[in-house]
Amino acid sequence: MKPENENLIRDLLDDTSHRENTLLAGGRILRRRRHWRVARRSVALVTLLLAATALWLRKQNPHSAPAQVSKMAPKVPAMSHVHALTDDELLALFPNTPVGLASLPDGKKRLIFPRPGDEQKFITRL
Repeated sequence: MKPENENLIRDLLDDTSHRENTLLAGGRILRRRRHWRVARRSVALVTLLLAATALWLRKQNPHSAPAQVSKMAPKVPAMSHVHALTDDELLALFPNTPVGLASLPDGKKRLIFPRPGDEQKFITRL
């Protein structure tokens, strides 16, 4: 047991009543407990405020790392000529895979994969 508690018990059990000393000691213990309770709550509140402030500042000032990376990356010259794939070049992109090319009434062409799962394997939706 803590020495303070032992002193309180001894003071309470003595034949000669030391009521004043007991009350003062109890008051000290209660004040100390209240002090630490308030201190813990204050530290928790300050920590939450700091975290909220840090998040708010991060939203206000986003990192400029992507801009720095783009500054360091070599510039690729813009291509003015775009080469469209022919039907044979498109079908050659899928070796060892059965694939067909169908013309739609609106003039567009669509790849057809007869095996299940091949379309998910090769075609990525944007």
